[in-house]
Amino acid sequence: MTIVKRPGDLRPTSRDRQEFVALLDAHGAALLATLRRLCGNNHDADDLFQETAVRVWRKFASRPWLRSPRGWLVTIAYRTFLDSRKRVRHCATDQPDDFIDYRIASPEKQLEQAEACTQLNIRIDELPPDIRQVVTLHYMGGLTIRQTATAMATSLAITKNRLHAALKQLRSALE
Repeated sequence: MTIVKRPGDLRPTSRDRQEFVALLDAHGAALLATLRRLCGNNHDADDLFQETAVRVWRKFASRPWLRSPRGWLVTIAYRTFLDSRKRVRHCATDQPDDFIDYRIASPEKQLEQAEACTQLNIRIDELPPDIRQVVTLHYMGGLTIRQTATAMATSLAITKNRLHAALKQLRSALE
């Protein structure tokens, strides 16, 4: 049975369900990686991923035309993260899992890459929260600087300054 949408009707249709599943299939991995970096542990990230999916589903029938579906998803995920922080006040401090493709490099190179990833993760975790969130949304979430500014409800200039400060701190810490 197909539901025919009438103007003003915001109930999801079977086509909405298919598009929703396709959207999560296409961007779910990046979304989960972003949440893992924001939360700092897999358990909280998994919970927030589910909560984000519920929020996306609730808004799906009334969504605007999406020029950047990933940006829309990551923005919702980031706001879900902020809401959870208000409830809990902080996520646990476990390190997120790093995924290294072991098929590419020799064992020595793998060890170097793992050490570099570990050092980078430590340095990112040491950044102030506002700066760390910009790095996470921009680099892990794949958002543009403008989308990151919108998601964080800050100006473009502030977002660029935070990103510049983060890169400067990371470069000096890793040298």
